[in-house]
Amino acid sequence: METVTDDKLRKTREWLLARNAELRDRLRRVQENLRRQREPLPKDAPDAAIVVENDEILAAIDKAARSELERISHALGHLDAGMFGVCEICGAEIDEARLRVVPYTCRCRACARDA
Repeated sequence: METVTDDKLRKTREWLLARNAELRDRLRRVQENLRRQREPLPKDAPDAAIVVENDEILAAIDKAARSELERISHALGHLDAGMFGVCEICGAEIDEARLRVVPYTCRCRACARDA
């Protein structure tokens, strides 16, 4: 298993911070759109249905972005503590390939599968 080098840690931190900023911007835009909910629904039923459906999609985007932000924050904490790349459940080293796919993971494949 390949170990995580300082350069890879730096690049991972940069990616996590960039993704964090991207998600925060997305949340800001979603919240701006959801604030419009205080406006009355259109009188036309099909138009009202579209507005409600769009609000449901925005709420799902909001929930997913907040969840990912929590995982990113957790991963940044692991980086700061020098624990990045170490499974928080079993203490094993997290495979490099897994970290490339899910840079904010804090669990090895086995522990993630068992969770």
